[in-house]
Parts: sequence; C-alpha cells; structure tokens
Amino acid sequence: MTIRIIDIETTGIDPDADAIIEIASVDLLRDGTIANQRSALVRPPIPVPPESSAVHHLIDEDLAFAPQLDDVIDQFKGADAYVAHNADFERSFLEHRLGDALWACTYKSALRIWPDLLSHSNQALRYRLGLVNPFNIDRHTLSPHRALSDAIVTAGVFKEIIKHATWPEIVRWSSEPALLSVLRFGMHRGERFDAVPEDYLRWIVEGQNELREEVKASARYWLDRRASNGPLLPGL
Repeated sequence: MTIRIIDIETTGIDPDADAIIEIASVDLLRDGTIANQRSALVRPPIPVPPESSAVHHLIDEDLAFAPQLDDVIDQFKGADAYVAHNADFERSFLEHRLGDALWACTYKSALRIWPDLLSHSNQALRYRLGLVNPFNIDRHTLSPHRALSDAIVTAGVFKEIIKHATWPEIVRWSSEPALLSVLRFGMHRGERFDAVPEDYLRWIVEGQNELREEVKASARYWLDRRASNGPLLPGL
C-alpha cells in the first residue's frame, strides 16, 4: 500500500476560483522512513495575490517559467492513499486529478488523539511531538508553508498518529467534520465542550448563526455524548 503525504500552496482557498502554485509529496514507507520526494512549482492562470504571497512567499516572478499543473500532476498520481494536514483543502483541489484513493487528515486525527492541545496546526504538532528535525532532516533546511517542507512535517506527524490509532479509525475520522474539544469563541471561550452548559451547546446547533460546520458538528457530538452518558473524551 502506497501512502503518499501531499501538500499544495495556492493562490487562495477557493478551488473554483484559485489555482495551485506548488505541489509536493513524500511516501511513508513501512520502516518509518520517507522516500520519493517530489516537488514542483506550477504556473497558475491567475496572478498570486499579495495576501497569499505573505504566507508562502511565492510571487508571480517565481512562477513565470514554471510548468502548468497538467504537465506535472502525473508524478503525484498512483498512491493508494493520500495524507494531508487539513486534507479537505488538498482534496478540494486535487481529488478529481488524482483518481479514486483514500484520504487521511492529520489535523482531524490529531484532534481526536490529543484533544487538549492549544493548537493542532502542522507546525504546533511538529514541535509538540518533538519533530524538530523530522526524519533527521536539518530544521534549517525546512521552510514552513512551502509544499515539500510541509509534506515532510506532515509525514512526521502522521508517523506519530499511527502509533495511537488504526488505519480504519483515521480514515473514518478524516471523512467526518473535525471534532473540537475546546471552544475558541464567545462567553465560554477556552472551556471544554463537555463543561459548557447544555443550552449554549443547543444554541450552537440550532441557533440562527453562521458558525462553521465543524463547530456545529462538535456541539452536536458533545450533546449526544451527554445524553448517552458516553465517555467524555473523544479519543480512541
């Protein structure tokens, strides 16, 4: 089974309007090492907004002579499963190009395994898990928010995740909305969902608000747990 950790940088977050400008991947082998490092800059059909350049530091000049996505995508095809941090994002840009494969999300899995961490970002997990030099790669050679560096870090995080969860669990979690354990807004900010008053959770679920679906789904999960007197922690 080929497990390919993949990462992209883009002009923005809308797959219908934005474009990939960098793509990279590594394969995680059974012995816990990585192989087949691949990385390519991509010339997009639209300019790179300054707000996006501020994240990955790629500008139009860097991409002027890069190939188009159709010219490089084949080298990233062929895996049985793709892993990404916040995989819904990569999947929204790539699923129709990479074919029928499983997807796994290190972000959603980390929320289940380490629910009380202050941050579940890729870099926060990296340092929390002691992956300063992932796969013995000198940290000074890694550039956060560049595709290959992020793919390597994600591979390190995924290697830790599979010590705590089975593959079917990871795939299932990845297909569901992200399960949050701590509220990050409002009058109960910083409190665990299982300690928040029931009426507040019902307002999240049923109220006329514009909260993200993952917040509503998490409130619904904790309400159901409370009703069934199930375990308070969402882990394994």
